[in-house]
Amino acid sequence: MSALQSTNSNDIDPLPTRLVLFLFFISGALALVYQVVWSRVMTHVFGSTALAVGTVIAAFMAGMAVGSWWFGRLADRSRNGLRLYALVEIGIAAAAVLAHVALNLLDSAYPAVYQLVSGSAVLTGLVRFLLAFLLVMAPTVLMGATLPVLTRLLATTRGEAGRSLSTLYAVNTFGAVAGVLLTGFFLIGRFGIHAPVYLAAAGNLAVGLVALALASRRSAEAMPYSPAPRTASERRFGPQQIAPGMYRLVLLGLGVSGLTSFAYEIYWTRSLVFVLGNSTYALTTMLSAFLTGIALGGWLIRYVMARAMDRAIVFGCVQVLLGILAASALPLLFSISDSQSLNHYVLSTSSSALSLLLTGYGVAFLVMLGPAVLIGMTFPLVGSLGIRELTETGASVGRVYAVNTIGNVLGALLPGLVLIEWLGIQRGIVVMALLNIVLGFVILAARLHHASRPAPWRIALPALLLLAVLATSRAPLQFQFPSENERSDFETLYYREGPLATTKVYVDPASHEKHMSVDGIVIGGTGNTEFKQLLLAHLPKLLVRDYSSELSVGLGSGILVGESALHENVERITSVEIEPSVIAGAAYFAAENHRVLERPRVDIVADDIGNFLRTTTGRYRVITADEKTADEYASNGFSYSQDYYELLRGHLAPGGLLMQWVPATLPPRQFRLVLNTFASSFPHVQLWYFMPAHRRGPFNALLVGALDVIEIDPAEMDRRLAAQPHAFASLEPYGLTSAMAILPHFVAADEPLRNAVRDAGVNSLDFPRYEFFYPWDYALGQANHMVANHGFLFDLKRSAHARFAAGLDLDPPQRERFNQTLRAEFLYLARFHRFLTGMALDEIHREFDATLAMAPWNDSLRARIYAQYAYLASTRHDPRERARLERKAASLYSGD
Repeated sequence: MSALQSTNSNDIDPLPTRLVLFLFFISGALALVYQVVWSRVMTHVFGSTALAVGTVIAAFMAGMAVGSWWFGRLADRSRNGLRLYALVEIGIAAAAVLAHVALNLLDSAYPAVYQLVSGSAVLTGLVRFLLAFLLVMAPTVLMGATLPVLTRLLATTRGEAGRSLSTLYAVNTFGAVAGVLLTGFFLIGRFGIHAPVYLAAAGNLAVGLVALALASRRSAEAMPYSPAPRTASERRFGPQQIAPGMYRLVLLGLGVSGLTSFAYEIYWTRSLVFVLGNSTYALTTMLSAFLTGIALGGWLIRYVMARAMDRAIVFGCVQVLLGILAASALPLLFSISDSQSLNHYVLSTSSSALSLLLTGYGVAFLVMLGPAVLIGMTFPLVGSLGIRELTETGASVGRVYAVNTIGNVLGALLPGLVLIEWLGIQRGIVVMALLNIVLGFVILAARLHHASRPAPWRIALPALLLLAVLATSRAPLQFQFPSENERSDFETLYYREGPLATTKVYVDPASHEKHMSVDGIVIGGTGNTEFKQLLLAHLPKLLVRDYSSELSVGLGSGILVGESALHENVERITSVEIEPSVIAGAAYFAAENHRVLERPRVDIVADDIGNFLRTTTGRYRVITADEKTADEYASNGFSYSQDYYELLRGHLAPGGLLMQWVPATLPPRQFRLVLNTFASSFPHVQLWYFMPAHRRGPFNALLVGALDVIEIDPAEMDRRLAAQPHAFASLEPYGLTSAMAILPHFVAADEPLRNAVRDAGVNSLDFPRYEFFYPWDYALGQANHMVANHGFLFDLKRSAHARFAAGLDLDPPQRERFNQTLRAEFLYLARFHRFLTGMALDEIHREFDATLAMAPWNDSLRARIYAQYAYLASTRHDPRERARLERKAASLYSGD
């Protein structure tokens, strides 16, 4: 700390210097509060496509680049640098409040702007960037100003300027780590998205006022930064001085390094979701781990610079080493263990927020730490080379920071727009690594040539470059991320690392089941996941009279849309899918989805559903929502939000309905939160529950929302099932062949449902309670979640069934038959609950046989019990026991 504690006419005494560093730490934390919150807000308005996310980040970085460049020059002319810093912090507070207010108005203004340029994707992207940039320009420009202003303030001697810069950079970045963790793990979950911004603004105001008070203590004669006469020796740093041409080359290299650094962050985050998951907490952990490495690098380079005779050579060596470590990070991680094993290990530690955080940090550090430390070294190194004159410190640092940040802007845009689609993740990392290596050797060659190093270097450098390139090229370019429950003998039909997610289509050779996964999570296909797609496709056609137009959220394997298209009365189906690789993957289900991609009545739109709903005016008779809703995914926060439901409600035609699938394996607290959020968003709601025959699921809860009362007409159901046997054929294997088989799956509607979940809270974009869950809830496991939710649904169904039955139009014989069907259903649900909690096998036989005897006409009940015996048979190791169960199943159905 000697450089920061020394005093002269342009510096402050040691104690306030430490206080200034503490203020800069706080400032770094507050900056990340703004960035995390505003990125969420703008992503919800602009959409979650790769282009939208990239332009939002680029807008942030562009503002900081402008601020560092302009304010760096201003700092050199300031009479009191500490006062200037104080005014910047106060300005950030005021600008942040105004920007946040403006962002909240963007939701209503953006659709009108979008309509003006909707014919051009290029103009749309440009308008998105300009809007994001203009809205956050004032606060981000001021944020970019803080580093060059403080560097000018604390750089007491030219020789120690680089050390001061690295200290400030590290302190500010450690503050950013604290800001990410505080916002991601506490502030938003506790206070929503508005309070953290106002708290951060208050924090900036406090920092500014403290700095202003410190500035007022400085004597008038200590204020000016007028240059004193300098000797020739004072104009140079000795061994650190490089020629202008060499410096420009290094500065260009810093821009390239800034590009690769941001690209690595994106690639690694996309890779680690297979291990850590895609929850908000996992993403927060990954970002904070990356920033921690950068902060460590920024701090450690102080000691390297104190001993290095040639910082340009150090910069070149850092780039070479960065490329080698970056290329080998993922292969090294997955040579230790596969992603599924690591993921299971991480989940096993999620009994508390602290253990989840520490475990996530450990895995992220295996990939990120080494490269991130080297990334953190680059900016202070080049910044120290740029400071030639003490009186030009601010301008020099601002220029270097701007170049680095412009590289970050390109790094934020290129992977999502071009590189991932073109190269994929692993190849993209290798290309970035080679770019770092070549850059490093170019810098080394130029510097050694200029310094007239011995001839052996001219031979050694090309040889070392060749070895580094060969080592990097050994990275496994054909590496594929595995999916859940995938075995080594599965056949991969399609694999693409798309702009937003990694999509895979694969087949189980034993069962011939075909699956589609996104980021390792199965979202569609045949087997267990097929039932929910069929329900979403056909149940709405039995509940509404007019289903001529349909909006389907999420294409997946295309089975849902393909089944809907079998109904002749459906005139037009629009399917919105955010990930282009999913659309391409659906082509591999042509036989299962009835070649839906070729059907003229089906429009496939590649867009974020939020952006689509905000910028279109169409209304639909049926809306089905089957988003990628793995239990912990961060995107669920929007998919289960009141704001989303209100957008969908605005696109419902009179007499239409929305149906959304909700996994009943969610933690009970979140499951009821979703139910209450949905129920509070529509005038009329229904809840249906279609459970599987065994523990493997999925357990399908279907929420129905409508503007008008949905009249359930059993006679009309039977008429439609009989009139369109081809369209409804896929429901037959599940026993859904008549109204008497379908109606027992109804749980509750309107007030009974609302009363049951009234105290569960509401999830919204302003208060995203869903994604900021209690980590220990997930430690209980899906089986325990299911038992709790099954019991809740069973109790709700019993309390609401009298009202439901009374509302059905049935003659006396039908009503008696229906009541008997319901009694059998209640008995089955109760016994299935006992099965979930460990009923003995012999008892299962007796209980289920007695249940079916109560309502033998209920094909749905027969199908579930048949499937139960078939499942139990598949789990038996005793051949005789397996054969007995198979015969039991066969006695229920003559066919398979």
